Amino acid sequence: MLHSFFQAICRVGIFMICAQAILHFRAKEAYEKYLKLLVSTMILIQLLLPIGNLLAGKGGLQAESVLEEFGKELEQEMRAAEENAAAADAILEQMTLEEIRNYVEQPAEEIEQEREGSGNRIEVEEIKPISIGEPISIGSSASEGEPASAEQAAAAE
Repeated sequence: MLHSFFQAICRVGIFMICAQAILHFRAKEAYEKYLKLLVSTMILIQLLLPIGNLLAGKGGLQAESVLEEFGKELEQEMRAAEENAAAADAILEQMTLEEIRNYVEQPAEEIEQEREGSGNRIEVEEIKPISIGEPISIGSSASEGEPASAEQAAAAE
């Protein structure tokens, strides 16, 4: 099918070169538009002949066999993709089952140690309400009830 199109393109290329030579050596300029019309028509006919043959059925058998072959290849690739997806799902399921089995078999003490040793704990100190005019102690340097600095001590008295 493609071979016939390439042949048609080669024929049109050679024809155009010959037609340009004829147009260049024309007898009078008055005939130029008629020669161009004739050359254009002949080029269109040469381009449309392979397409007409394909549509008429002469090249249709070739096109049908190519499409049939392409369809078979597509079906094979789809089956292979489905098999690969099924294999990947089976591996994922097996890995998940192994993780669950390991977690269930792991003693409760180890699980508790993992939770405590994770370092993701946040400790919160008690928040004490203050009233307006009371000094605020910031930081851990001041003990409870004592102001943090001398200025705050003076302000508290």
